[in-house]
Formats: sequence, C-alpha cells, structure tokens
Amino acid sequence: MNMSKVIDSAVETIHSGEQRKKLVTEKLTPLKNKEFFSPELPEKALVLPVQKWVPDCTIGGVDSGFVAKRLASVDLVLIRAMGVCFDYKNGIVDKANYYPGYFQFPEPHLSNNALEEDEAEQSKSLMRLKEEVKASKKLIEEHSPKYLFIDGSIVPQYQDKPRKDSKLTDNYIDIIQEFESFYELAEKNNCTLISTVEDSRGSRFRGIIQDEILAKEKIVEKEKLEGLFDSAFLDYFLTKGERSSCFTYTKNIKQHPVLSDFSEKWSNHIFGLYIKPSNYDKPLRVEFISKGNLKEKADEVAKVAFALSSLHREYAYPSILIEADMHAKLKQDEIEIVYNKIMDKLGNSIKLKMRRDNRPF
Repeated sequence: MNMSKVIDSAVETIHSGEQRKKLVTEKLTPLKNKEFFSPELPEKALVLPVQKWVPDCTIGGVDSGFVAKRLASVDLVLIRAMGVCFDYKNGIVDKANYYPGYFQFPEPHLSNNALEEDEAEQSKSLMRLKEEVKASKKLIEEHSPKYLFIDGSIVPQYQDKPRKDSKLTDNYIDIIQEFESFYELAEKNNCTLISTVEDSRGSRFRGIIQDEILAKEKIVEKEKLEGLFDSAFLDYFLTKGERSSCFTYTKNIKQHPVLSDFSEKWSNHIFGLYIKPSNYDKPLRVEFISKGNLKEKADEVAKVAFALSSLHREYAYPSILIEADMHAKLKQDEIEIVYNKIMDKLGNSIKLKMRRDNRPF
C-alpha cells in the first residue's frame, strides 16, 4: 500500500469513527434525563450540570518533569517536582507561591541495579512519583491550600507495578505507603485532592453504560460502544457546563492490580467523573477521594476543576497545573550537562557510553 492510499484509508477510518460516535450518542441522548440504580453510578444519573464557582481561596498544583539517559552500567535520571499555590481573591490571583522555589535545579538520581528493560522504565516512574508526592506534602504543610491539583491519576498506574520477582518490589511498596501518607495529610489539613488526566484513555464510564445501562435500556446495541474511550464518547454526549455522574474507580477493588494494594480506608473511597469545560476540547477526566456525602463532594470537585479549566477554549486544563508544568519541565540538554561532567571526571578509560551513542557514522 503506497503512502497516498494509507493517508486516504486513515482519513476514511477517522471519519467513519466520528460518525459512529455521533449516531450512538444521538440514540443515547434520551438517557440523560433518566434515573438509574447502579452501585457503580452512585448519583443515579448519567449527566448533571456543573455549578458556577468563583475562586476565593488558596489552590495548589503539583507537576514534575524528568529526563533520563541510559549508560552502559547505570541510568541517569533528572527529576524536577514543582509545587505552585495561587491565592485567589474574588476570582483573581492575588499572590503566587512556589515550592521549593520559583526556579529549582532538578534532583539527580542513579539507577544501577542491573534492571531489565521494563524495570528500568518502572524505576524512573517510581522515582518521579516519589518526588511528586514529596512536593505535594510539603506544599500542604507550608501553604495550606484548600484544594490541591495533581497532574495525572490519583493513584499509581498498573504500568508502575513491577513483577513479583522484581528488584523494585520494595520501591513500589514504599510508593503505596507514600500515597496513603499523602492522603492522610490532606485529610488532616482539610485539603481536597483533585487529580486531572490530560489525555485520558480510560473506558470506565463507557463500560458502565455498556454493562449496567444498556442491559436494561434496549436503545442501542452494546457492541456499538465497543472500543470507545470515555473522552471520545462523552465529547458528543456532554455539552459545555455539564459533567458525568461520578463513578467508582474500578468494578472490583480486589482484582484491580494497584488499588488492591491500598488499605480499604482509601481504596473504597476513590471516584472519578468527567467535566466538559469547552466545546472545542474533549471532556476532562477528574479523580478525587470522598468519605462523606458523595454528591456534595462530586459537585464541589467538578465546579472547582471546571472553573480552573475553562480559561482557554481549545485547551481545557487547570491553570494551576499549566503553571506547575511550565516550571517543572526539563529539556534533554540539561541532562547532557550532567552527563558531560561525569565523563570529564571519568576520562576515556571507562566504557560508559551505550554502543548506539558511540557510532562513528
């Protein structure tokens, strides 16, 4: 197949996929006004309005950037976790605070445990998570935000979990404990944690509709939704200013690869929902912890996330995390500086370079 045919085929596939989403959504639209009874949809509705809200408190956000370089015997990793706090007064940022500071040199890490390829990637991710959690805890302790935004999921992902026989098992257990300590600190300081996933490929909400709703409502065949991500489906199902019902993080906690490692004190209280802050961007996945009135907490989290994510019509993401990302991101040449200094001290007698980086042509 030549290039022009590949391009035409890709365009045709994308067009047909979009048409499929529209047709399915049109058939499901009548369900937006109906009540449902499902333990996986505690609010008994598929769609709810997002309440209007003007920030008038302290809101924090944490993000991290990292770059890595593989060497023959070690992996060199630079991580910069940055925390930002905006003090809002009647919707306007009155003051901004940064942790550890407005500019911070990245933290260098070495991994030399003779790790397998998959373990090497997990090791970097676990290092980054640890630095993020540490920065988040410090931000709560020093600036007492009412809400703290986290970039990414509120729990580690299954890709971060090493094999049972891995050298990283202890590191993973430490991370789970760090997350639980983080949740505990936030709860103690009356800080609501809100995590947002920039480009979610989750399908939890769609799966609930397939398994729970369409089993009772014969509006459309379950197979019509097969393979759709939540954000793609909800892009047509939600309009600006609406949110999905909140939903349980997983159907079965004991069978979830990561959530099953948490204590029930936390694993039973993690929920998600989607908001649509703009008609020109996809819905945003939001995750949170709730131990009290779930409807009230979901409304609260949705309105706060919506208020901070609706400032740009084509990029619906919390402004506090955009600021944190701008200060946390790292460039590849930053690790080259550290690498070159290491090589200068070692001299030419040590074969540290990877063969792929040492090609003479």
